[in-house]
Amino acid sequence: VRNLENIPVIEGPTINSLIEAMRGCGRGCDFCDVNKRSKKDLPLERLQQEAKINLDYGFDSIWLHSDEMLLYGCDNRDFIPNRDMITDLWKGLKGLGANFVGTTHMTFSAVAADPTLMQQISHINKQDESGRWLATNLGIETVAPSLVKKHLGVKTKPFSPDEWGSVVMEGAKILNKNRWFPAATIIIGWPDETPDDNQYTIDMIRDFRAMDFRGLVAPLLYQDFSEKNSMHFGNLNEAQFTLFWKCWENNMRVINDIIPIILRNKTYGPPMKIFMYGILKAGTWAIMRYLRGLCKDLFNGRTPDEIMDKYARSVSVTAPKIQTKKL
Repeated sequence: VRNLENIPVIEGPTINSLIEAMRGCGRGCDFCDVNKRSKKDLPLERLQQEAKINLDYGFDSIWLHSDEMLLYGCDNRDFIPNRDMITDLWKGLKGLGANFVGTTHMTFSAVAADPTLMQQISHINKQDESGRWLATNLGIETVAPSLVKKHLGVKTKPFSPDEWGSVVMEGAKILNKNRWFPAATIIIGWPDETPDDNQYTIDMIRDFRAMDFRGLVAPLLYQDFSEKNSMHFGNLNEAQFTLFWKCWENNMRVINDIIPIILRNKTYGPPMKIFMYGILKAGTWAIMRYLRGLCKDLFNGRTPDEIMDKYARSVSVTAPKIQTKKL
């Protein structure tokens, strides 16, 4: 879509009160189709019109869909969030009577670039008063410097690719401090990936545990347009399996933190809340059981504990000091 006018305005309520705030991203990751779109921001007046349709229907919150919400209104090349425009957006939608305004996607680099922005968004939502936590999706993908430089485009800006591990850790701290629950993704099985690359991200997961990180880490197998370049479970090596396992160990640790977030979401009725509680508990347990069996199949009967020892060096990825925006 070249012009915003070609994006139709919603005519009725949407699922979970979700409205589109942006198209495109501008980060340029080579595995993501979204980066092929030029970034377009829908104006506040348009978003207020669509939000009101959902609120009038009976929803009590607004969810903004975007591929990088913290770049809303950002037209500079250094990828520093436009704090004034973003907070005006939140105030303009919250002022319609919504209990809170959430968003589907952010990046750790934008969060770390302006820590006060997340504090202000949470304050507008009254998360500090209500104790409410909100979830949002963010992509880590990898913290191995060579893979970051090759595949993640300008995802790390305004920071350097070598700082990405520290940026992720700092962004996670800021989000948790302001009552945001990250759902982050990791990609495993890049065509040019080495065990040393995996080690960087394994160490990051250990750093998450040390800082008592509250958030999910979803490991995804690399998928290419060419089937021969795509990763499958049967092709995992020891380092890749270790990373996959560590991600789900993290998820087992924080699963009880997710449940209150779901139970406080009034969009779902009591039966759906009970169902989702059961799915989360049973699903996570089933995944860990599957991975134990997969480990024995892949590595001659060895258990995950036997595989983990080889990758237990725990070199912190947070060593480089990053400079956040001076406020």
